[in-house]
Amino acid sequence: MNLMVQFSKSGLLNSFISAGRVGNEDSYKRFERLSEIFTWSAVILGVLIIQLPFGDNLNKTAIYFLAGGVVLFAFIWYHLLPKKFSGVTKRFIYSLITIVFIAAIVHYTNGVRGYTIFFYFLSSLSVAMTMPLANTVFVILFVGGLIYLEAFLMQGEVAVNFSLATLHFWALILIAFYARLESGEATLAKKREEQITLDKEKMVGKLKDEFVFIISHELKQPATAIKGYIEEIFSKYSNTLGAEAKEVLEFTDINSTRLSKLLEDLLDVSRIEKGSLKVNSQDVFLKEVISEVLSNLFFDARNKKISLIQRGDADTAVRADSDRLKEVLTNLVGNGVKYTPEGGQIVIEVKNEGEFASVSVSDNGIGISPEDQKHLFEKFYRVENEQTKSVKGSGLGLFITRNLVEKMGGEIGVNSKVGVGTMFYFKLPRYRW
Repeated sequence: MNLMVQFSKSGLLNSFISAGRVGNEDSYKRFERLSEIFTWSAVILGVLIIQLPFGDNLNKTAIYFLAGGVVLFAFIWYHLLPKKFSGVTKRFIYSLITIVFIAAIVHYTNGVRGYTIFFYFLSSLSVAMTMPLANTVFVILFVGGLIYLEAFLMQGEVAVNFSLATLHFWALILIAFYARLESGEATLAKKREEQITLDKEKMVGKLKDEFVFIISHELKQPATAIKGYIEEIFSKYSNTLGAEAKEVLEFTDINSTRLSKLLEDLLDVSRIEKGSLKVNSQDVFLKEVISEVLSNLFFDARNKKISLIQRGDADTAVRADSDRLKEVLTNLVGNGVKYTPEGGQIVIEVKNEGEFASVSVSDNGIGISPEDQKHLFEKFYRVENEQTKSVKGSGLGLFITRNLVEKMGGEIGVNSKVGVGTMFYFKLPRYRW
């Protein structure tokens, strides 16, 4: 009793139980591939071994017959069974069938007095290290029963046969016990390392988010002040400024606007990461929001001779945060203007789809590859190629856009083809009066 208490307190019991808890089905599939390699290797090696001098007294015909059966079984098992039939159940069944084949080999190679009894240990060791405790116990008892049955069927002194069987059985138990301890300890050590790494990553992420929030918040006020001073200079001294001074101020104003947008994006990202991003959903008419967004982006589009076209049922109303919806549309239409060559067009279309309203923003720009589409809505992700390297951006717009749409109860997606164009679309709940 005291031994069991010490065993439990030392953590060994947890290690013993934890062995064989494979994380996912892919791990079992890897085991299956290794098992197939082992099976073919064992058949080839076995056939070669019985050609040695000590194999003269063996029943080679029976062994060849068994080898042929193993080859047929392996082919059916690994190549003809459905791929979906995989995992712990398949591996357990495979282990039991393997043990039956081993029992036949042991029977034709001197039973409990032969060297092939070693295959029992090898198979049981594999089960003990890679399968749950219940499966391991069943296999050990099953193998033990086969060993004692072989001792009973084998010719010779019964007492000697059963003594050898008992010795083999206890050795089997000890090996399985030790294997599970080592395997379980390795499993727990790996989990502890993963947890420590995960905790560190969470801590670093939290510190980073707090740092970004503080810096962005502190920089926002002076950036706003700078932009205000520039606008005041333009309004009061525009007539007295020379051409060069005006150009410098215009350039400064453009970069001040970009800085303010970047700081606002960083604050939004920080709020998203902290789960404090708020939206105030109300009844919003899409026509008013779309018109305002297109007006704000009109001059950018005109400079590139891009047509902004509005289609569909724009009188539709949705449940959304008006300001956040403007931000979503500004990001999508603004991206269209950035990545559409001169003379192109951008179409904003609204459709009623049952309880949702669908808004799409389509362009005939450069398009996006399938691989890039997988990562478009990730934080800081930007498409990098010859056509996009001259376009400035932070890689935050689509990340924020996706989170805003989802926060308002909608969903967003993209369809694109390189050289043809891109369509971003999102759905929001309709307001139903």
